[in-house]
Amino acid sequence: MDSVELTGDEHPFTSWLSIIESRFSIQIDALLHAALHSALQNYATTLGCSLADLEVKAKESRLQPDHWSMILHLATNHETRFYRSPAALRLIVDIAKNLKSPRILSVGCSTGEEPYSIAVELLNSGSCSFRIHATDISPLCIETAKAGLYPKHKAVTQIAAASVDPHHMRFHAWVREMITFEQHNILLDRPIEFARPNIVLTQNMLIYYRPETRFGILDRLANLLEQGGYLITGPAETLSWPGRGLIRHLHPNLTVFQRSADV
Repeated sequence: MDSVELTGDEHPFTSWLSIIESRFSIQIDALLHAALHSALQNYATTLGCSLADLEVKAKESRLQPDHWSMILHLATNHETRFYRSPAALRLIVDIAKNLKSPRILSVGCSTGEEPYSIAVELLNSGSCSFRIHATDISPLCIETAKAGLYPKHKAVTQIAAASVDPHHMRFHAWVREMITFEQHNILLDRPIEFARPNIVLTQNMLIYYRPETRFGILDRLANLLEQGGYLITGPAETLSWPGRGLIRHLHPNLTVFQRSADV
């Protein structure tokens, strides 16, 4: 989309909510408005203008692609770290033990720490025939993930990554080749470039959408699953979602659904 139609009496930040939803199909939860407002104001300042001026540039199609990439980046959640969810990693390893060639999809992977953590744990368990596909809406995050360069982490051994300086490591090329990354907006119609995953993992991405949108995303992810496949989310992300056709497994730290093997 090249331009956005706005009414003249909208407050600049309200206008930005409309711009972001119109251009990227992202709906920002009201709890996050203050943080986004501050981030957009700071970004406008770095460009030498006010938030209202930046809105005018967007309205008149005078923003460059790198500007839009940064706005998208600011509007979405990128909180992540290696081994953020040990419970999810343990469950994935347990499920993978019963699969010949597990296919794992990480949705909302941010800068890639989650899929790399999965790869490390699968390698540590003796599995080496898996495929991981990871998506995020932010092209800036995907660039970082593809590079595989991070601050060192004690749980990532030299089996998976090599030291590049006293403070940084880079995942070996053969590890990076086991993970593919894709810039993707789950709300758009283009399919994810990864067919029939055995495991779909999304952690803390869904809380940034309105409930009705959240349920639609969960429906899409569930429909991607291979027969008998698992959908794993954070403990609060699927409240009230019916999960039709799925079996819900009780877990203290996660929400886990399984697609019937005879669907």
